[in-house]
Formats: sequence, C-alpha cells, structure tokens
Amino acid sequence: MRKRLFAMILAALLPLTLPSCGGDAVPGEMPQEFRGDGGRDFQKAMHQSAFGDLNDICQSETGYYFQFDSSLYYLEGESGRATILCARPDCAHDDDTCNARAGAYALWYSGGQLYFARRDFEMSGGAAVEHGKHIYSLNPDGTGLRQVTDLELGHTGGTLSSFDTPICHRGMLYFVYNGVIYRMPLEGGSGEAERLWGEEYIKGGNSGGYAAQDPNEPRYTLWADGDTLYFMVNAPQDDGVRRDVLYAYDLLNGTAAKVWEVPSAEVTGEWETTGVKATKWYILEGAIYFYLSGGDFWRTDLSTGESVKLADTHERTLYGTAVFSDDCMCLINDHPMIDPVTGDYWLGSGLREGGDRVFLYSLEGELIRELPLTALFDELGDISGAYPVFCGGGALYLVADAGRMVPIPAGSGQQKSRCDVLCRLDLETGEITEAARWEDWT
Repeated sequence: MRKRLFAMILAALLPLTLPSCGGDAVPGEMPQEFRGDGGRDFQKAMHQSAFGDLNDICQSETGYYFQFDSSLYYLEGESGRATILCARPDCAHDDDTCNARAGAYALWYSGGQLYFARRDFEMSGGAAVEHGKHIYSLNPDGTGLRQVTDLELGHTGGTLSSFDTPICHRGMLYFVYNGVIYRMPLEGGSGEAERLWGEEYIKGGNSGGYAAQDPNEPRYTLWADGDTLYFMVNAPQDDGVRRDVLYAYDLLNGTAAKVWEVPSAEVTGEWETTGVKATKWYILEGAIYFYLSGGDFWRTDLSTGESVKLADTHERTLYGTAVFSDDCMCLINDHPMIDPVTGDYWLGSGLREGGDRVFLYSLEGELIRELPLTALFDELGDISGAYPVFCGGGALYLVADAGRMVPIPAGSGQQKSRCDVLCRLDLETGEITEAARWEDWT
C-alpha cells in the first residue's frame, strides 16, 4: 500500500525541548534475527547509507527507526511500511511542536530505548545562540523525551567544524571531542568521560561556534565489533595527502594499534578515489571488507594484513555504490555525476546518479543473483538516482530520487522539485515495495 507523506521544509534552527505527542506502543514483529544484546551492540549495518537525507538509522526488535528531514519515522519490519513517530491524531507534523521533530545527527537503539544526538540552539534577540551538543532519550513510541547528557567537555577554546558521529556499544557512548576519542556511560555525565586516544587538535578562531572547515582537521568514523573499538581517521599523512588509516582499540586492555590503511594502486589497481579512501567499508570479526568504486570488492585480515580480492565487480559495472551486512554485500550500478561542462564523469565529486540494477554477493565474493530495478522506473518514470540505505531482514532498502524540473513560482527559469521514495527490494524475489514517499519539495 502506498502511503504518501508530505515532507516539511527543513528547519534551520531547532528549540532545546520538544513536547511529547503521545501515542501507543509500536506494533509489529520483525521476521529476522535481531543482532546484538537487545540492541546494545553497535549496529554495523545501520551505518551504510549512501543517501544524505536518510543516514541516521537504528534497528529494534520489531523494525527500524530513521530520520528524514529532521523528523523521526518508524519502519515496521513485517509490513515494510514507514510512519512518522507521532501518534497524536491532531498533529500536523509540520513544526517543532511535534515530538517526531528531532533534528538529530546520530540515532541509535539501546536497551529498549531510542537515543539521538543533537546540536541545540535558542533564538535570542533575533540571533541563534548555540548551546552545544546533547544526547536525548525517547521511548520506542516517541513519548518520554528527555535529555540524558551533553557532549561539550570544554577542554579547549577552539571548536572544530566537523560532526564526528558518536556511536553506542554495550551501553557505552564513544565520541570525538576536539580530536580526542572519549568513552562514558550512555546516560552518564560529561564528568564521567574517559579519554581513550588522541591528542587535542586546537584550531584558531572563534570559540563560540563552528567555524569554517579546517583542511588539516582530522575526521573520525567510529566502529565497534565485539571487544574492539575501531576508528578510521582521515587526516593528512607525512606526504601531505589526506588518507584513511584504521586503528583498533582493545576495550579489554586499553591498547591501540594501527591495523590498516587505504591500499595503493599497486595493490588493488586504480579506483575512483585512488590512494585516498575506500568508497565503502565494513568491519566484521577481525576483517575489513571494502569496495572501491571503479575497482572491486576486497577483504583484508586485520591481524595479518593479508588482502584478497573477493569479486571482480568492474566486469559488471565500472562504478557503483555498495552496502554491507553481516551476511552479504549489495552493489548498485550507479556512477559519478556527469560534469555538465566536459561531459566526463565527475570523479571524486561525491555526487552520484543512475543505477538500475543490484548485484547481490556473499561475503566470500560469490555472485548470488542480479536484481533489476525495472519496477521503480515503471512506477516513477525517470529517476536521477537510486541510493542504497541499508541491508537487513532479507531486503535492501534504497531511496529513489524521482524529482522533476518545474517552473519557479513567480519567477523565471526552473528548479527541481523533490520526490524521494523509500523502497524495499526483496533480495530473494526481487519484488519492490514502497515504504514511504516525500514529495512536493522545492
């Protein structure tokens, strides 16, 4: 069943508190194994989204929670239907009085509760006053909003511009503050923050806000698997080039070691971002699986450093976007945006388009099947891009960008309207069903 949901214009500034919208408990049963200890383990598959407007996702016993356009949604695992996380019948879901309105930059599920991180502001005298980054908790039905801790440690005067996403693993929160990795209980106070690794990176300039991006600023991607915390650091190396370098922190003995770095072209051949970063990566049981757009699927044993090519994906599609799970690897045959000036692929731009077929691989690199996205084009017509979001429960979830060029109201020229459709692709049958639709954006 198609359910049309009209998206709200993105709120630039959000208030510090959100009143509850009320509602009953979320129904439904998840026809799949629920990984981790009641959602307390780091949810690896939920950190795979290639769609910028839908990259905060977490899994519960019955389905998934995600954020789109600053609002929270629940995606039922059995029906594959998405609904906004607000059960108040008279709520229009179009302003900050709705409890589904979160404005989060990280979202996770742990011990039966939803949590999210948000950067808070307050309007004063016509100006936005920043109050820092905080962690909030919600009941799974969207009620009971409360602030549980803050992520502002106040150790330095220079505030960094990037948002290194915090993660939750086994009831502990791991986050980056001014270039240093910290750990503290999920509902602990900032005074309980324990410094794990790194030296403070102090940038000059204004101490009261997020200044322009610093080209030398390190960027962290946090990950966890079992008793190991991983962090991928993208920072300038000795030769001045920014590269991905992976470290492993043993949570039992408190030691850290460099275990991987982005391979050279001599090892893997050329790819879209050669020598800088892997297009997508996934860590599982002491190995890193990675995809190189313009190249292939690879696996490196992090204890020995041995790398093995898993699949020659470039034989089926030169470029693509991948998502991983604990069970499989999915690859959609999209490509970099075409440069409108030169007509060539705009390599390294990060902008993608196209994609009409999904290739499903095992973790050993065996091609299991090809799944066409024909039904999407039959239903939606011309699609500028189809973006994989995550893989779970025997399905690949993706977003189709079906926006159209429309006249600018009371003006000249055209602009692109927004129509984003969240779809579920059954990895066994190839059936595509629509979970949610956000349209009439401008």
